[in-house]
Amino acid sequence: MIRLDEIVATQGDFSLSVKSLSIKESGLVAVLGNNGSGKTTFLSLLSGLKSYEGSYELSGKDFGSYSAKSAGEILSLLPQSGALNMPFDVFYVVLTGRFIHTDGRSYSKEDFDETERVMIETDIMHLKERPFNELSGGEKQRVLLARTINKDTKVLLLDEPFSDTDILHQHKLIGLLKELAKKKLIIVVIHDLSLAIREFERFLFFESGTLSYDVTPEEIDEERLSSIFGVRVKFIKEASKLFIYTEEV
Repeated sequence: MIRLDEIVATQGDFSLSVKSLSIKESGLVAVLGNNGSGKTTFLSLLSGLKSYEGSYELSGKDFGSYSAKSAGEILSLLPQSGALNMPFDVFYVVLTGRFIHTDGRSYSKEDFDETERVMIETDIMHLKERPFNELSGGEKQRVLLARTINKDTKVLLLDEPFSDTDILHQHKLIGLLKELAKKKLIIVVIHDLSLAIREFERFLFFESGTLSYDVTPEEIDEERLSSIFGVRVKFIKEASKLFIYTEEV
């Protein structure tokens, strides 16, 4: 689905480097690293918002051969939460995710039905008529995630989708993403190392702009994580679960 070779993306004095990376067409992939390590830049590159040197293939084709519209039909990006101003009700915000499936003039009954289904799955149906701008930070984040899911693309690029989200909804959203990842590729920037290791199936770690560590749960190593994050990382295994605690070096 995604293949990168000798990728370099530069912005000012910051440079992102990915020597080689291949990701299959489905699964739940976590992108981790300290602040400023290149995680957001990596998603921007994959989504087409960041120029690069090197080779980037999406679904077997050179990414540069895609138009913005055709790339948008394959992958969608949920950026970091910010001061997004959308003076519409919640239902309409989520509905606009279906725009890529329309004729450019109107939405179909299927678009409305799919919007309702996604809103139920993300537990925001009770917010249907609320103005988006009046929501809390966590509610806004769930609405924007629902809008991204509603695009129904093969690849979802999610930058910190659980920020400001309470524990209950974080748990529900992880379950939903795991179910979607059976048929889609979902790449998530996440800061909660314990949550990532418990729930995700592959991990991409960035250090100072470089993809330095690409592993499955079985391959992950305490010493390597300690080096990446600059803290002592320890694992606690209980039954089939792996938990993590950290302490200063």
